[in-house]
Amino acid sequence: MRLLARLPYDTVFNTVYAGLKLNLCLVAACLPLLAALSVSGDPLAAWPFFTALAALCGPAATAAFAAFEGLAEGEHRVGRAFWIAYRTSFRRSLGAAAVAAALVIVLAADFQLALGGPFGATTPMLALLIALVVATTTAFLATGARWRVKTLLTCAYLSIRHWILSLANLAILSVLAAAVVTKPALGLFLLPAPALYVVWANTRHLTHPQPATPPTPLHR
Repeated sequence: MRLLARLPYDTVFNTVYAGLKLNLCLVAACLPLLAALSVSGDPLAAWPFFTALAALCGPAATAAFAAFEGLAEGEHRVGRAFWIAYRTSFRRSLGAAAVAAALVIVLAADFQLALGGPFGATTPMLALLIALVVATTTAFLATGARWRVKTLLTCAYLSIRHWILSLANLAILSVLAAAVVTKPALGLFLLPAPALYVVWANTRHLTHPQPATPPTPLHR
């Protein structure tokens, strides 16, 4: 009973409420993609179309990352923070996501052509390039930085250097995408906020590494 009395119910309720509200914001921002998925019998058969349409999720992801940043700084109005970031970063985020989607389509098409053919030895390299494009774009969207070649190269370098975090983000995003396609109710109203929060936390650590703490001198 004492343990139950000490539970921070207000904190738990506010966190759950913020997550559900953010999920609704994400659903509204990604509505064209969700509508296309709802009328498609086999999304995998039309993967180039849905990959291109997924570029609309770029501004939504940037807005979600900005809302998480606001939460970390004490701003609990996630809906307001989401839509402000969505409006201010729409063009930049959509451009980055569109370029990434085009690269993924080209690389994935080459992957399909090379698979099982005379150029099958190139498939691992193509798969790594696809992963690098997604990881770099995720890091770029999380930083909220302006569109610059130097920034993109920095995000790519950090994604390779901290490859474990990048791999974890890719796994989380893959699970989220699979859940949205196969289980829309679960994928839309429960998973996006916690999944993107983990991705944001990983990317924040990736792009803002903590300095090493100097060893404490021993007292004689």
